Amino acid sequence: MYYLGAGVLFLLYFATNSIAKVILRLRDGEVLRRDLAAPTGGLAEAYRTVDAWARERGFQAAGLTMLLAYPELAESPGVERFREYMAAWVDREQQRMLVIQHFRGKTFYHFITLYQRQGQEGTLMVNTTNQPNEFFMPQPPGHYVQAFPGKTLDELLVRHEQAERWFEAQTNGQRLVAKRPLDELERISRERAAYVTGLPLWKPRLLWWQLVKGLSLNKPVQQLYG
Repeated sequence: MYYLGAGVLFLLYFATNSIAKVILRLRDGEVLRRDLAAPTGGLAEAYRTVDAWARERGFQAAGLTMLLAYPELAESPGVERFREYMAAWVDREQQRMLVIQHFRGKTFYHFITLYQRQGQEGTLMVNTTNQPNEFFMPQPPGHYVQAFPGKTLDELLVRHEQAERWFEAQTNGQRLVAKRPLDELERISRERAAYVTGLPLWKPRLLWWQLVKGLSLNKPVQQLYG
């Protein structure tokens, strides 16, 4: 039992230490990013499906990128399992983005709407996703996120429109369209990482956040932030 307990503790320490390293690299802009001209690898099939859905609903393709949190592995034979792919579409009429996140054969969706409060600097964000690990670390102030694992694009869009209406009723925010969506996504990620690393004892708390992340799933923004 002692060896089993020690092994579990070691695995937990290794996992949280690895996550901490990625968060620091996100914060410091050290994640390797390479924008792509066309979808490659496992992203290609998922991209075609989502692209057809998006174009039917007024979205326009706005870029593809590959991210690697471990740049030192860029030339290693097994690097593909560490690569994360993202693609973005923009609905300029409704002023919202659709983003897909593809990692290790799984694809997740995000509907993102950006806002700016009149007379104030900075942006606010409403994000609706089916990513089950979205709450693996806290969201900074101004990030309103709701996650519904297993939901389709159509189901997520309905929930996102509900979140937009609730948010706009609570604030005087004006919708924004990102001129460079991929750059905006990078900014959002760095902002979140900077917030987390500024919290007291953030590294030891990573394990706790992992344990409680499921408590925020399948709850609308008005329940989480109202």
